Amino acid sequence: MTIARHRLALLLCIAAPLLVTAAPAFAAKADAQNYQSLLQSSSNGSKVACGKDSYGNVACTIDGEAVDVGDDCTSNLAFGGIANDKGTMLQDNFRSAGARPVAHVGKNQLVCLLASQRKEGELIRALVKVVPTATVKNCKGNDACKDADTHVEWKRPVSGTACTLKPDGHYAGDCATGWIDGKDLEEYSMGLKPEDTGA
Repeated sequence: MTIARHRLALLLCIAAPLLVTAAPAFAAKADAQNYQSLLQSSSNGSKVACGKDSYGNVACTIDGEAVDVGDDCTSNLAFGGIANDKGTMLQDNFRSAGARPVAHVGKNQLVCLLASQRKEGELIRALVKVVPTATVKNCKGNDACKDADTHVEWKRPVSGTACTLKPDGHYAGDCATGWIDGKDLEEYSMGLKPEDTGA
């Protein structure tokens, strides 16, 4: 019993600083206005609404459809790979009907999930950002990231500035971003290891 209590106390000592240092990040994530801006800029013409639910969590809708948002592209819980053998087209609207192409990326391309629409647990649409594997810490020596930097075929003008990870943890430059169909994405739901994808 004494050993068990000692271990619990040790765990609490280790966890406490982590919780303190993580608090600002969680506070930033809970900003409904930031989420609303992200969704509105990615789906012009749609009606976007974000607010807090009864538990204090951010809840968003696009054209009345519930959408989960999490713009943390540095988290290993928010990644996936393009599953379609022909690659997929990133689109500029939540609604696929009438959406215009942003860029085409190849199979296995690593992407960060910015937002997702699900029905009964099934992924219907996802807002994704193409991120270079060299900027993802958990990609180092990881087979899930092998051949995961494919050619980005832009369908609109770009600045010519490479997509890079800034010190504040956000990406800047020409980072191809757009909506794709859920069937075209293999989610790494528990991390970046292949055995964690559920595939």
